[in-house]
Amino acid sequence: MFTNIRYIMITALRDWLFIGLLAGILLATMISATLGSTAFLEEKEMTITFAAGSSRLILIIGLIVFVCFHIRNAFDTKEIDVILSRPISRSNLVIAYWLGFAFVALLLTVPVVVIIGLIGVQSWSGFIGWSLSLLLETGLVVALALFSAFTLRSAVTSVIACMGFYALSRMMAFFIVTSQSGMVQEGKYVFLKYVLQAISTMVPRLDLFAKTEWLIYGFNSSQDWLVYLIQTAIFVPLLLLASIADFRRKQF
Repeated sequence: MFTNIRYIMITALRDWLFIGLLAGILLATMISATLGSTAFLEEKEMTITFAAGSSRLILIIGLIVFVCFHIRNAFDTKEIDVILSRPISRSNLVIAYWLGFAFVALLLTVPVVVIIGLIGVQSWSGFIGWSLSLLLETGLVVALALFSAFTLRSAVTSVIACMGFYALSRMMAFFIVTSQSGMVQEGKYVFLKYVLQAISTMVPRLDLFAKTEWLIYGFNSSQDWLVYLIQTAIFVPLLLLASIADFRRKQF
């Protein structure tokens, strides 16, 4: 298991993942600082908001692409066959992959947190909660990318499906508000209410993770941090179990 985790680290260094994402995050931060300097009021707050939002998006996209292409390349080059020839079960292999990618996500999250901290901390409780929430979100996204890569046969398809699901998860607040609007409460559109409610129940609420408003105003209540802790505890094991179940059905 630890050998596989070490191999993932070597692959990340070989593919320039750390340097590439760090360069993208620094560029996004500089653009955010430029946009923030144009604000008439709350210049620092606008800079933090832009930098945190853009860095989060770059980090998530980078992880999705890296995980999906790494797994599909392992299948295409028969690397999975070689690993399974050793005394390691398929379930342990999936868990080892998740631990390795989660460790990579941790290393990539650190510079993001440091950069946001250097810009200026407005609320320490919000900053710490945002940092922890971002780390848990990357772990959840890694599990989602693993499931997508193990289930689908193409790296590109896996990336597109994973990004589409991530975008859907980030839009959950919009769907919930739409389901409560007057248009879907009665008439021929009433069925949309139940469809949207069903989607919001089954899909993780990633819009509740790493809110940039926490960096400015802090937490409004204990529910802010409790929600993302509970969701991570539910969906990460669920996605890993689904990946293990699909992987066990594959024939080599």
